[in-house]
Amino acid sequence: MDVSSITQNLNSDYVSKITNAMKAATATESTATDSTGKFDSVYNSAMGLINDTNSSIQAAQKAEVDFSLGNMTNTSELSVLQQKANLSLQYTVAIRDKVLEAYKEIMNMQM
Repeated sequence: MDVSSITQNLNSDYVSKITNAMKAATATESTATDSTGKFDSVYNSAMGLINDTNSSIQAAQKAEVDFSLGNMTNTSELSVLQQKANLSLQYTVAIRDKVLEAYKEIMNMQM
């Protein structure tokens, strides 16, 4: 598996998770109880992204330790795991930045 295919897989995975959460949030009618459900779906999607990122980072760290101990000799596998962890973190940070930007914009709106 090369880096470009990992990038495409991560990109499509993250985009589909966010899109599905947003569709689920807008699919229901806007009542007080549905608002909680909308937030829950977006929150659960975000937590899933964070958990995926965390597991990618942990897998890369484990591979680094295994490589250092001589248990892993395949440097390409190590670099793929490191790149996947790096891309996951970059996507997570980009999503966080967009959420904060949207929050700030909402807070600046006048009622």
